[in-house]
Amino acid sequence: MNNLMRNTLLLLTTALVMVACGGDEPGQIDASNIDKNTPDGAFLLTMHALADSDIKSAIQNSLSEDKYNELVTEYESQQKQPMDEQQKMQFNQALQMINQDNAEEQIYNLIAPQLTQVRAFMPMMLMGAKDQISQQLGADSTALAPRCNSNSEVVDGTVTWIMDNDILQEDKVKNSVAELVATGRDLNLSSAEDLQQLNFNEALDMGGQVFAGFKNALNAHGIDVNEILRSAEVSDVNINGDQASMVASFEVFGQTACSTVNMKKRDDIWVINPEA
Repeated sequence: MNNLMRNTLLLLTTALVMVACGGDEPGQIDASNIDKNTPDGAFLLTMHALADSDIKSAIQNSLSEDKYNELVTEYESQQKQPMDEQQKMQFNQALQMINQDNAEEQIYNLIAPQLTQVRAFMPMMLMGAKDQISQQLGADSTALAPRCNSNSEVVDGTVTWIMDNDILQEDKVKNSVAELVATGRDLNLSSAEDLQQLNFNEALDMGGQVFAGFKNALNAHGIDVNEILRSAEVSDVNINGDQASMVASFEVFGQTACSTVNMKKRDDIWVINPEA
């Protein structure tokens, strides 16, 4: 189960670290023309699977059949372990809340005081975050590829987009909460025991439902993650044996955000290599 979480997190982080908010006029990935046996093709297929909320395909694209079967075995072994009583209680309480008729109102009322505070300090927090992110990314004006905007342009575009779109406006937050509640209800779970009894494929399908619901919640704030994922482009692919590097880009905040992605061939399958 830990390996499953690590693989899923790696896939999501690679795409979503660049798309926490915003998006503008993306392109489309045509999966039918993608060769999964190339490093760039493997990366684009993963982005396509994530846009479709197909967690199972995203993981299968990154593992050999043997490794995938090992993951199934590990999951089944973990499922035999009893859930922590504290976690079980919290999970059941959450289920009880989202299944109440006025769940959306209850949840919004819980977070409303914090939202008021955050909105009041939003401009100051954004400027502070802008400086910090610029320092971490490096604010030079050199782009990784001709189509790419520089880090400083992407950061500036991010701050401008958030301030112009008022992502924490009351109706947007309420719609976002409604999407999350609807997702929770659609899972059709009555207790933590139901979750514990899911087999591997059912767990992956449910993970896809949760991811889709999370994206729907972001879309209520004006953030279309699916369009951003489908805007992925790859260039400057360099292959050296079982190692490869490339420049991946996503259309976000009205800018083309780019990052170097390293890939590794493992069991004849190209996978994202965060350790390179």
